Parts: sequence; C-alpha cells; structure tokens
Amino acid sequence: MKPSELKYITQEIIDKGGINVTSPEMLDEARRYNMDAVKNAAARHRLNTLMGLLIFLQIPALLLSVCLKLTSMTIGDFFNYSFSRREVIGPITTYARLGAFIIGLLAYLGLFIYYIIWKGQRGSKMMFLCSFPAMATTLLGVGIAIINVIVAIINEKYDEKLSQEAGYPGFVRLNVTTIESDASSVHDLTYDSIKERAKRLRPRDDDQFLS
Repeated sequence: MKPSELKYITQEIIDKGGINVTSPEMLDEARRYNMDAVKNAAARHRLNTLMGLLIFLQIPALLLSVCLKLTSMTIGDFFNYSFSRREVIGPITTYARLGAFIIGLLAYLGLFIYYIIWKGQRGSKMMFLCSFPAMATTLLGVGIAIINVIVAIINEKYDEKLSQEAGYPGFVRLNVTTIESDASSVHDLTYDSIKERAKRLRPRDDDQFLS
C-alpha cells in the first residue's frame, strides 16, 4: 500500500503507532494498512535474517578454508624441501604465501566486522570493498566476495521497493481504537454506531456528518 493510497492514515499516525477510527471507511483503511504492514515487515525480516546468516557464517568458513590451505601448503613444501633438498626456496615461498594469507584475512576481518557488522553499512560498494581482501586468501574468499556483492545488490533493490510502501522502514502495526463511537471494539464498529454517537455529541453537525 503506497502512501498516496491512504486517505486517513498519515505519517504522524504511523509514528504514534495508533489510530482512533470514527468511520467504517477509516476502519477499513486501518485494517488494510495493518495487513500490508505485517506482510512487509515479515518480508524485510526474512531478507535481513538471510543476509545476517550469510555474514556470520562466512567468517568461520573462510577461517577454516585458510587453515586447511595453510596446512596443505606446509605439508607440500615440507616434502618438496625434503626430497628436492631446496634449502631456501621452500621456506621463502611458504612464508610469502603465509604472509599474504594472514594480511588478507586480517584486513577482511577488520573491515568486515567494523563496517558491515558493527556499522551496518551493507551497500554493494561497501560489501565489495570489505570483502576484497578475502580474495587474497583462498578460492572460497573469491567466492565470498562475489556472493556478498550479489546479495547486497539484491538487498538494495528489494529495500528500495519496500521504501515505496507506507510505514517504511519499521512497518509498525497500528493499534486501532473506537473512542468516538458506540462500538465496544473494532469488530462491533458500524456506520449506525458512529452515527448515533455523532448525534449525541455533535447534534448541530449531524447533517454535515451524514452528508
């Protein structure tokens, strides 16, 4: 439901989180808004949950990948050194690779934890910049960087779509009251109950109310 489709519900009412209905039309609009708010809030929550899982699962996955890669490299260089008797090249190669992995991993963890997790800046550009150092570690790091950018773009497009809906970004569900009617609850609200209430409280405005 777009804000332009709302006749009685304003942004101020949404910010307050409640509306007092005085006509069946207001009640119908409030009900339709609440249904849309619940649907949009659930959709946004699902998207944020999936993105959160991606963010928190990729860190241990990358750490495990780096550990396995370093173990494989160390064992490989050990055998190469033992059988080919390369006294210098083997250790230097191992240290150079180890340094590249450690620098890339630490840079990725620092940038990702600070900007993506702590600051919550999850735009596609920021996701790419923070994931870029992971590409210096393993093939999984390259995959993580690509996936992060794709997911961030999808999130941006979907969030932009939701931003056109009334109630964005919180999609607060309105508390509906019936103070200005004879109805004991919103389920009992009818045009007659509102009309009778208006006759007693504002008899001079009765004709205007009914028109």
